[in-house]
Amino acid sequence: MSIGARVFVGVIFFIIGLSFIATTAALYYEFGYMSPGTDWLAIATFYSHLFLFFPVFGLLALAAFYVPCCTFTDMYWNHVPWGKLRFGVGFAIVTAVSFFGASALDKGDLRSIFEVKPEILAADPGDPPGECQPNSSCKRAPVLTALADVRHNSQTRAGMAKFVRNCKPDPLVERPPEDSQKRYCFVTRSLVDADTCCAAQREFGKAIAEMHKPLNARSLTVKVHQATLPMKIFFLLVVLVVGVLLAIRRRGISQHYGDWILKIERGVLVGAFSMLFLPVMNLAFLQSSSLLYGTEFDSLYRSISLPGTVLFAGWALLLLFFFFRDIDKDMETIGRIAGVVGSFLAVSNYDLIVNYFVRFAGSGADGLSLFLIGAVAFAAFIAIVVQPKGPRKEQTME
Repeated sequence: MSIGARVFVGVIFFIIGLSFIATTAALYYEFGYMSPGTDWLAIATFYSHLFLFFPVFGLLALAAFYVPCCTFTDMYWNHVPWGKLRFGVGFAIVTAVSFFGASALDKGDLRSIFEVKPEILAADPGDPPGECQPNSSCKRAPVLTALADVRHNSQTRAGMAKFVRNCKPDPLVERPPEDSQKRYCFVTRSLVDADTCCAAQREFGKAIAEMHKPLNARSLTVKVHQATLPMKIFFLLVVLVVGVLLAIRRRGISQHYGDWILKIERGVLVGAFSMLFLPVMNLAFLQSSSLLYGTEFDSLYRSISLPGTVLFAGWALLLLFFFFRDIDKDMETIGRIAGVVGSFLAVSNYDLIVNYFVRFAGSGADGLSLFLIGAVAFAAFIAIVVQPKGPRKEQTME
């Protein structure tokens, strides 16, 4: 494997890694260090798919896929017919899609809490001003108060799905009795029916959008987020493409890079593990966001979340089959059975898994759960580092 390929991938991955850290660092600096009265960790855990996944599991995935990406860069540059042209065109397409996707995701009326400066959020009095106390009647609680309420209750329950109200009922179907039942609404901070809570959630979303409109009201964090979002999308696209290439070009890898097979296989396994956290943490975020914004707002991000979850699940299974395909038959069978059983359990216990991710890796994440997340990621990183380079002694890839 050429040094040029390793340097090229290393520089790109280094820039992407900095983008992962920069967004969370900007959040801490602006909402934590410069605004001691604002709970920056409540925002970070509420948007855990952004502020926790990328600086933890995103960096882990970069380390895991470094060798596979170097392998394909070198392969297309030196061993694949028309490889340089194909590599250049593919790189250009992925880059263009990344910037286009970032621009499309930034549009819409639904704005995030971290997009508004902390001092403006802190000055939000709610509606009516100052009257939204627990068990009182108000149109909308202050933004940071409602966020803190979600975080507090998320830490005492395994999931918050029971508090999500259907704000877009089917007009051709009779409303279910539960819509008229009163449940706690985090925006009104009281027990109300579905229609009342949904109306308050609409006002909550509109209030953040109004705060966000003036250019001088927009936070440093959102500016960093917008600048680095193309790099995050680029990373996700590269990981998906590499996963497909690993399954397609196994023979070429074995032929030209036999000494790197052990590192590639270890990286594939750790990379698949780390990337599976993204769709589940995203689903946990969507559940938490439904408590404040409701389910009525339409956005490109929400519309692609479920297809994205299915896509990454299929991608992980593809990598799993690739990894176990070259091991002995018993391990191959065990790996495939484990993949099928794991997929079945994930589908059949979908709500339970999301609920626990809300508690331990979402809006309810506390210091202990964050420490455990970091410990798991660090252990997986060590597994990549200590894996020796060398060919498989008993059996190599086809």
